[in-house]
Amino acid sequence: MISKARSTDVSVLFLEINEAEKYFLDKFVAEGKLPNLKRMLDGGVFFRTRVPGWDAGAEKAWRHISPWIIWPSVYTGMSPETHGLVGFGQDPANVVGRCVWDVLDGEGISTGILGCLMSYPPRTRGAGRYYVPESLADDPDCFPEEARALQEFCVFSARNYSESFSVKALEAVRLLLKTQKSGVRLSTVMKTLSQVPSEVVKGPASHPERAMLHSYLVWDAFEKLYPAHKPAYAAVHMNHVAYMQHRYWRAAEPERFEDALSLTDQRFFGTVDQRKAYELKFSRWIEKSFQYTDEVVGRILAMVDPNTVLLVGTALGQRPFDPAKEIHNPVVRLVRERELFGALGLDEYVVLHQMNPDVTINFQSEASATRAAELVRGLEVHPGEGLFTVQQKRTQLFLELNMPRRRAKDERFTIRHGTNRDLALDFHRFIHEHPTADQSTAHHKDSGWLLAYSPGLALEQRAKVISVTDIAPTILSLFGLPAQPWMEVHDAPAFAVKR
Repeated sequence: MISKARSTDVSVLFLEINEAEKYFLDKFVAEGKLPNLKRMLDGGVFFRTRVPGWDAGAEKAWRHISPWIIWPSVYTGMSPETHGLVGFGQDPANVVGRCVWDVLDGEGISTGILGCLMSYPPRTRGAGRYYVPESLADDPDCFPEEARALQEFCVFSARNYSESFSVKALEAVRLLLKTQKSGVRLSTVMKTLSQVPSEVVKGPASHPERAMLHSYLVWDAFEKLYPAHKPAYAAVHMNHVAYMQHRYWRAAEPERFEDALSLTDQRFFGTVDQRKAYELKFSRWIEKSFQYTDEVVGRILAMVDPNTVLLVGTALGQRPFDPAKEIHNPVVRLVRERELFGALGLDEYVVLHQMNPDVTINFQSEASATRAAELVRGLEVHPGEGLFTVQQKRTQLFLELNMPRRRAKDERFTIRHGTNRDLALDFHRFIHEHPTADQSTAHHKDSGWLLAYSPGLALEQRAKVISVTDIAPTILSLFGLPAQPWMEVHDAPAFAVKR
């Protein structure tokens, strides 16, 4: 699989920090808490990014710019409407061969991919040095063989992330122990193994560490793969900042939210003061996630040579959403899904959990998928409000759960069907709500950022605000390659190396 790659004057390393909000970047840099990112800001070039065609006024507009939709636009230079990706497990035919690393690989420029969203399946035309797709890939296929243990654990964990995961704990432990073959440190393995016992002892205050564990595992593997293979283009994806912002923005900045209890809050707290006292335990997790990112940046800067351009990008940003009035998005899990879909008469299908409670359903024919889509769209709790938002792409359905609002904090829901009035199912048998007050307090916005820095090369900025579709052609330009025919170029290249 590995062949000789041609040498290049410049290397590029793209650190993908999903949805890290510029507001917090500025805040923590100003407070002196992110010295390595400050170094990049002081000596590099900085851009705001936008998503072309996004309508901020659309209902639940944030769903149209989910990261698994926008990161493929970053990689390919194609708008979301053009590449058409809407969910994990989707047929990747529209993007395979069109990602920036595919182009470089085809030109004989060595590449290394680790965790990039919607990057499955792994592939190379000879210059790929390592390729480990996203954790929600269809299977753990990757290369080289040394990386497989990590991917087996990540795919197993992601696809089984539900309330039934405990019954598969022994297999998870076995796979976790094997990740040391992929470079995962014993200390990271032990930290992962101790997470659940720590939660029992420390309570909910330690739950957010779960969101950090995947980044720890990925970083350990990167520190082994990147120096060993030295690809001219490398990319590594991390999600820990996005998670913390979604869950704990209100905990970090309670003054920006109403002194009120959301529907989820009302299940756990009698007063706003009780809620605030509880959330105080989580007030620094966003800061901690940025500080870990800064630590990673520092380790990268110590690792790369002077002719490397380090990119740090987010694809998206976030803004606070008040759960008391703007958003109702508690943490829930879809369970017994085959029983639920079986009650509709669905058969001969495979369910893949995307980001539970959202799922992908694969059918054997497009006709079967179309029939199923109409049946699933009929599911509702409140009349006229679909339980799922359903999108169909050929033989696949992509389902996003719409959590119904309670009219009273202890209200029990019943799932019914818009055309089959005999159907009556206990909602709570299939939708399990998290036993803590976790809920969304922020959501996606299209304004992200891209930061470029080189320890030895001078960079020339040519724009201030760019489209996410301008990033891929800008990367290609650093290697002396033109924008490709499918790329929707607005203002590229965004920057260049001064010669």
